[in-house]
Amino acid sequence: MTLIGALFTALAAWALGRLLFARLEIELHRFEHDALAGVCGSALLSVAVFALSAMKLALAPVFAIMGIAAIAAVAAYPKARRIPTARFPPLPPLWRWIFLAPFVCYALLYLSNSLAPEFSPDGSTYHLGIVAQYLRAHGFERITTNMYANLSQGMEMLFLFAFALGGHSAAATVHLAFLFALAVAMLCYARRLGRPRAGVCAALLVYLSPIAGVDGVSAYNDVALAAAGFAMFCLIELWHERNEARLEIPIGLLAGFCFAIKYTGFVAGLYALVMMRRRFARMALAASVVAVPWLVKNWMWMDNPVSPFFNRLFVNPYIHVSFEESYRRYLATYGLPSLWPLPWIVTVTGQLGGQIGPLFLLAPIGLVALRTREGRRCLLGAAFFLLPYPQNIGARFLIPALPFLALGIAMALEFSQAALAAVVAGAALLAWPRVIDRYRAPAGGWQITTMPWQAALRIVPPDTWLSRRFADYRLARAIDQTVPVNKRVWSSMPLAEAYIAPQVLVYYYSAESEKIREMLLTPVREEMQPLWNLRFTFAPRRLRQLRIDQTAASADDIWSVGEARFFDGAKEVRPSRAEAHPFPWDIGLAIDGNPVTRWKAWESIHPGMWIEFGFDSEVELDRVELHSSHDQWKIQLQIHGIDARLEKLEDAPLGDLRKVAVNTVRSHGIDYLMISNDFPAAADMRASPERWGMNVAAKHESGRLYQIR
Repeated sequence: MTLIGALFTALAAWALGRLLFARLEIELHRFEHDALAGVCGSALLSVAVFALSAMKLALAPVFAIMGIAAIAAVAAYPKARRIPTARFPPLPPLWRWIFLAPFVCYALLYLSNSLAPEFSPDGSTYHLGIVAQYLRAHGFERITTNMYANLSQGMEMLFLFAFALGGHSAAATVHLAFLFALAVAMLCYARRLGRPRAGVCAALLVYLSPIAGVDGVSAYNDVALAAAGFAMFCLIELWHERNEARLEIPIGLLAGFCFAIKYTGFVAGLYALVMMRRRFARMALAASVVAVPWLVKNWMWMDNPVSPFFNRLFVNPYIHVSFEESYRRYLATYGLPSLWPLPWIVTVTGQLGGQIGPLFLLAPIGLVALRTREGRRCLLGAAFFLLPYPQNIGARFLIPALPFLALGIAMALEFSQAALAAVVAGAALLAWPRVIDRYRAPAGGWQITTMPWQAALRIVPPDTWLSRRFADYRLARAIDQTVPVNKRVWSSMPLAEAYIAPQVLVYYYSAESEKIREMLLTPVREEMQPLWNLRFTFAPRRLRQLRIDQTAASADDIWSVGEARFFDGAKEVRPSRAEAHPFPWDIGLAIDGNPVTRWKAWESIHPGMWIEFGFDSEVELDRVELHSSHDQWKIQLQIHGIDARLEKLEDAPLGDLRKVAVNTVRSHGIDYLMISNDFPAAADMRASPERWGMNVAAKHESGRLYQIR
């Protein structure tokens, strides 16, 4: 069923593309027509699955009927089933074999891996984890606890179609189809230019890139983005050549699909805008059909059309500004002390998630291609698709630019057939798993390691194969078998959610999960406990509201208040309401009387921050106490409009807060905690789970699953 599900999905997409091209009367060469139609049809299929998911009709029978209808429509529509008569001049026999030999050899390697049970890092966590959740719900659900559910999910819609019919591996194999289509499209583009040898070299440079291979056989989306972006590039080139308005619609669909696949795909729309500024309107309308639904979905459910980013602009309670900023900083450097070794890392050693291949160190010679119009266009495409790269320097984020860089390299070497053939031979050799092991860094590189045909053909059952090779799967199965479907698990580590039915909240995926993490750490970290009493005293006065301003600026501190208390002499006065800027949603935690909760601004301190408390009627006050944590030394506070004296005092220890913390977490609907061995409170929890009010529900080499009593 795995292969059937993948093939059926690919055929449905291809059929929709054929119907579109037939309706628009777009004439292309034979293989070029099928490759570009398949990618364009994928955009249409993605939109259709989005619509079905919005209507709660994401069901295997519905997908089957839709796919059969599309394929039947091609058979019934003469223009759609007609095989294009235009053909490129045949490849020279030698170059035909230079292309086919490595293509077929690696196709077998790739297919065996895509059909084997899915266990890629992101594919098994959120790409297919979210897809599985949609399938269980028969469509979209409002998910505020997983930021990855709010990224554009154009490929996940295709995965949903394939997953419903063929399971996890069918989704991965659908992604592999884009790698095949990309290689064919690149070769066809070069043949259209009359440069077939350069096309063979460039197509195989990308096809044999280690990171493109392992990404392509997994339920990821980077190769799909590269295929959609390059297909759009090809159609724009045809539009310039033919000046046919009918091409603007598929160009727009592909530009929108690039954004729907991945936010960074917005550069495809920018490229189209620059290259088609004379006729942009129709293209933009077609692009919006594919891209805008994702923005609307996020606006409706997350108050931020581009969640989980730009949260300072689109303020919301679901993603913290502080997390977004730290996340961006990390992705821009991955902790590297210097970016000078970056070209070597992403091409050879692979510590940033794999390598694009040593031969891409030849990219600078691609500048020679600037001497021709076609070379300038390719390098301009590379420049556009490289624009987002500094925001995330992982190797796979270079994949969308690889087709253009490879064409530049091949065009520069076109003076010598021997040089082109040597590059192909080198790429084929350097991409083989055993060879990669010889040049990558010891701890570097996400790569294909084997040809698992027994697993792909299900001679070895998926559960057996995954249990042997994938520790995260063993943990996922333990959680799935232990936790009831209607319960929620908070985890201090990402989990293989594609194999877990209960809802999982990972510690950094959302504002709620970050807050729970702080609750669990407060009992074991004194600097997070509200032991710092910031006491304001002033002459007695009658007030209806009182505001406290924060006036300092520092990138290191985040303002927080554990408990705000108000006094008239010895009498405590309770406020009836509270407001805050920024992050007003949690201000109630500052007056809830709970020592393990606190209000936080969730962004670096700066002037203009304030908290305000109101009372039902005028009350007399002479003292305000802010019981706060010590992890904010640089804050400067004052009561707005009141000359008050500030004392910084220490409160007495609060005692054992473990059960308080766990009970508070349970009040958030969490029944189980998956605590990894490296979680700061893990050792304390292992030593005495009863002090936390928990039972050990399951043990694993990477941590323990606890049930809250």
